[in-house]
Amino acid sequence: MKFKQLFAWSALLTAVSFSSLAEVSVEQPQVREMPPGVPNTAAYMVLTSQDSDTALIGADCDIAGRTEIHTMFTENGLMKMRRIEKITLPKGEQITLHQGRDHLMLLQLTKQPLAGETVTCELHFDGQKSQQVKLPIVNLNEHAHHHHH
Repeated sequence: MKFKQLFAWSALLTAVSFSSLAEVSVEQPQVREMPPGVPNTAAYMVLTSQDSDTALIGADCDIAGRTEIHTMFTENGLMKMRRIEKITLPKGEQITLHQGRDHLMLLQLTKQPLAGETVTCELHFDGQKSQQVKLPIVNLNEHAHHHHH
């Protein structure tokens, strides 16, 4: 009797874990507010792959003509930015996309990103998996370190 119950539970747990295969949690999503006339902005977030190793391989955001994955690096003392093909997401490890490092670049903006509004992005992962996320637009200058003199 006990064995049958154990078997039923393990079958149920297996079914549950397979239904959420390659699920990626998205925390602290945000898009940077930009002044009028600026054609691009950036999106930041913390990604954690719950069930397996995967990679972020692209994205489509509703206010951008195209969205690319970019990284920042220092070369000859200068900060430079370049497009990269993917961001690897090892299972269970938090990968932070933030200013000055890896991030999503929203190019050819079709609408000015204003603080308080949201951007909808479709994140694309290895294995033809996609996930829709809503990212609040924030004024990062207000969220920067405040120094009072």
